[in-house]
Amino acid sequence: MGKLLVQVPTPTVPPRKTIQPTFTFTPPATATYTPTPTPTVTSTPTPTDTPTPTPTETPAEEQPRQEAPPPPPPPSEPTATPTPEEPTATPTPAFPFKVVYFQHDTGSPGETRMTGWVRVDYGPGRFKSLANFQMNVVAPDGQEYLSEMSGPGATDSTVPGTGDNHLMNTKFEIRPYTPGPYKVYLVEGGVQVSPEIEINLSANPLQYTHFDFFKEESQN
Repeated sequence: MGKLLVQVPTPTVPPRKTIQPTFTFTPPATATYTPTPTPTVTSTPTPTDTPTPTPTETPAEEQPRQEAPPPPPPPSEPTATPTPEEPTATPTPAFPFKVVYFQHDTGSPGETRMTGWVRVDYGPGRFKSLANFQMNVVAPDGQEYLSEMSGPGATDSTVPGTGDNHLMNTKFEIRPYTPGPYKVYLVEGGVQVSPEIEINLSANPLQYTHFDFFKEESQN
């Protein structure tokens, strides 16, 4: 048997009013862009090995050294008035007797001969021979000799008028004639009383030497 289809009308539902929500539009925050400084990279130069030049030896000419000029003198200070010095006493001679000698080319081959006159001079032409003095003679070989003791008078050393004659009161003679350097001075009682004189007797011509030993005094 067949089915009976009955169509029932669909009830009509009144439409509902939907409440719409209210939105306030807020614009999105705008970000401020601050640029970050980019560091500047400074490149460090790579050291380069510079070849050291090989020195070339060049003969340098020697230049004269120039001396620095002397420093200027310091300013002079005012000088004080000099104090007058007291008069100084006349120094006493080291020996009381002076000596002069005379050398003549009239020596003898048989002996070495020296003569002397020891005296005190009071003035021109006024004198007095002195006794008890001797000549000390040092020969070339270092040997020392003493002359004869001087006497109170005086006599000729050779022959008057021959050019080699002197007044004498002592003499020294050794044999034979010996050339070379001699040292001679006057002594009294072994004490030196005159300067030392050095002479040289030549081998040719043969020589003879005379000494005057004298001191000066005033005679009252």
